[in-house]
Amino acid sequence: MWHSRWRSPVFRAWVGAPLPALLVSLLAGACSGDTQRAAEARTVRAEIARAESTATRVATLPATGLWTEAQVLERLVRAGVAPRVQEKAPSGPAWMRVRAAVFSAGGGEVYAWVYQDSTARRAVTDALDPSTGTPPGRVPPFASPMVFVVQNNLAAVVIGGSETNQERIALALQAGLPAAPPP
Repeated sequence: MWHSRWRSPVFRAWVGAPLPALLVSLLAGACSGDTQRAAEARTVRAEIARAESTATRVATLPATGLWTEAQVLERLVRAGVAPRVQEKAPSGPAWMRVRAAVFSAGGGEVYAWVYQDSTARRAVTDALDPSTGTPPGRVPPFASPMVFVVQNNLAAVVIGGSETNQERIALALQAGLPAAPPP
């Protein structure tokens, strides 16, 4: 009975005609997926190289003790979490009063708000719950687990990634920047 199915013209027509077309389409799909993954990997490598270049340039600037977006990026590079700037990321909650610089780093994201000085940062962050980075009674916009960091004129939220990488990023930012030399 099984052999009769193999010999049936319907079975041979079903196997004979569409099989090569099916194989060609599956191979083409696999190749296009490989091509797309390779292109994405090249883009990520270029973004990481750009971040490392920025970090090298920033490390040569004179110390002021105040954070800039470039210095946050430099600190993330030094922490070894392969940061990449997220150009099209949301700006973060309005209560932070300035637009966040957003970085992909360590398998998660870092939202960094850089203020003019520590007084401007404190005017915003002193009213926030230190465990969630939100005003009391508000729903945190960031998924848990997250780490809220404040240091001088910087406020940052680290979300996603492993607990180890979150801690690595938080420690790198909490360490602060070198202070300006006395006049």
